[in-house]
This record gives sequence, C-alpha cells and structure tokens, in this order.
Amino acid sequence: MVALDIDGTMIGEDRVVQPDLIKAISDVQAMGAVVSIATGRTLVPALRVAEQSGVLGPVICFQGAMTFDQFSESVIRHIRLEENIARQSIECLTSAIPEVMMFLDDEVWVEQRSAWTDGYGERMGVTVRDRDSLLSLADRMPTAIVGVGDPDVVGPLVAELNLELGGAALVTHSLPMFCEIQSIGAGKDLAVAHLAGSLGVDQTAVIAVGDGKGDQSMIEWAGLGVAIEGGHADAIRSSHQLIASPENGGLVQFLRELTVGDRFGPPNG
Repeated sequence: MVALDIDGTMIGEDRVVQPDLIKAISDVQAMGAVVSIATGRTLVPALRVAEQSGVLGPVICFQGAMTFDQFSESVIRHIRLEENIARQSIECLTSAIPEVMMFLDDEVWVEQRSAWTDGYGERMGVTVRDRDSLLSLADRMPTAIVGVGDPDVVGPLVAELNLELGGAALVTHSLPMFCEIQSIGAGKDLAVAHLAGSLGVDQTAVIAVGDGKGDQSMIEWAGLGVAIEGGHADAIRSSHQLIASPENGGLVQFLRELTVGDRFGPPNG
C-alpha cells in the first residue's frame, strides 16, 4: 500500500498533476499495490486530485479525520471533534487570528467572509458559508477547525493550544499560516494504519510519502517513510528516504524505481 500526500508531494506550486505521475501511479496499481491519497485537504478537492491522477484506493482527507471509499462512494472512517473541544478551540483561535474556518462535512463555515476565505473556497471547490458565531455550530461536532494568520502568531498559538487542550485534540501545523485542530483520533498515521488493517496489508508493507508536519506521523509509522527534500524538518527527520520535489520529478522517479525493482504485490488474504 502506498499513501501519498498531495500538496508538495504529488503536485507543486502549479497545482498540476503531471502526465508522468499518472503513468507511474497506474504502473504501481497494475502490479497489485493499493495507492491512496492522504491529505489535509477536504474531501471534494481530494477526490478531484484522485480522479486527475488515477488513484483508485480510498482517499484519506482532513489530515486523517476522514477516509472515503471511491468505489462504494461511502465514508469508511470519520473522526469528529467533541463539542467542548470545538468550543475551546474556537474561542482561542478567534481571539488571536483573523481567519477561522469550521469544517462540517463538505461545507466551510466562517464568522465573517473575506477575500481570503472566498478565494480558498474557489481554489478548493468547497462552499463557504457565514454565521454570526461559530460557537453556535460547535454541537454539530465538526471534522476540523482551522485558523489562518501570520506565521509569527500562528506558530506560538499552536504550542499554546496544545497546552490548553492538554492532549485532548490533535493540533497540527501543516503550513506556517495554518493552525489545524481535529479529534485526537484523527491523524494520518491512524488513518493509514486503519486502512492498511482493513486491506490486510502489514505495516512493513506500507509506504507513506509526504512533505509537511502533518505527514510526519504517517511517515514515521510506515514500513518505508519517504519525505520530500526541502519539506518540514520533522517529516525529514522521521523518514527513511528523501526524494526530490514534485517540480523535479521526485515522486515519479521513486515510484518508477519501485516498479522496476518489483517491490509490489497484492494484499495478503
């Protein structure tokens, strides 16, 4: 099984899935391996990249909080935030940074729409709605709450929230301007482990590739963890192997080398 992050791993700044990568993924799948996406993106944009790239395996999105089966078009796993954790997170974020987004299924809720949030909705293909207070939606147990702001503010805020929540939630920092909060049961490592188990794939037979802080856990968990050169230091430190950036064809070359080496086979059972 191969779990692939999207941004900074499958695609670069141009946000284009290159034909060489489509071919490499097809070759891996033809040899019997399950290829899945594991991304911080929401479901709809993650599925769009899966379609563009030809990835056929289940899609892990929301940093591991949701796993969606493309064939049955059904949710396999969905881990939501408890109401009290959602409330604490909203209060802390809204007091410190200008943009706070609550993710409820495929909708994004904000207290005040802005050029940035509207642009995010357009880029990701998700609906952005506004509400006077996000606290009024906390009882709906959101999938994620994300704060967006100046990296100099967000960095310390991530550490503050980790302390305030006392390990009761997963606080990640996939990009310098993002503070992402999800249930402690989320995380790409747990999602990849759950999916591998359901497919009968041993941990040692899982390859995970990513570049960000949010990818560190699955890179560390996988039998072969692969990081991208120039990626987050924690992801690189947890990896077994480094490959080049998407702009330099790193993932394409890596997958080609694995197929030539006949490293893939069907799941057990």
